[in-house]
Amino acid sequence: MDFWEVLRARRSSRRFKDLPVEEEKISMILEAGNLAPSPVNRQPWLFIVIRNRQVKERIRDLAARTRQEWAEASGWNWLRKYDVEYLVEVPVMICVAGDPARGGADRFIPGQGESYAHACAAAVENMLLAAHALGLSGVWFTLFAKEELASILGLEPQYDPIALVCLGYSDDPTQQPGKRDYREKVRYLP
Repeated sequence: MDFWEVLRARRSSRRFKDLPVEEEKISMILEAGNLAPSPVNRQPWLFIVIRNRQVKERIRDLAARTRQEWAEASGWNWLRKYDVEYLVEVPVMICVAGDPARGGADRFIPGQGESYAHACAAAVENMLLAAHALGLSGVWFTLFAKEELASILGLEPQYDPIALVCLGYSDDPTQQPGKRDYREKVRYLP
């Protein structure tokens, strides 16, 4: 698939067919994540592949609680209606967790130290693009309390859960939402 076609056609899906994702595709998606850029090539990520239904149910329950807390804090009523049930049905989730000690030099500056999370975000994007190129769909999911997700997944204390990448074969017929023209969001300095 052409690179530009992958970029333009990729969309988030929250409805998935009841079909397993092939091991070969999962491996290719993990490799794509691992090929992401990172400060000083420190590769601060850890990928946790989740297929277990009970674990996915615990994540769904956490997301439902977090949704309510964040809706109250933000006043965003739409958030109360955001459906998290698909978290149980999605065939595969991959948690991308980062190790702040494996970030760039910014970790030595008080109040800084976010480069590890930026690198993990690049890994998430690589994974979503690879999934689309392989005929899968996915969604970047962050509606969770990090400490509780870390506990559910048994993460060592140094790891910070950055995102869940939900992957499967889409069962969502809706089209990709339109994007604003990039020129509306660009400034050139003289």
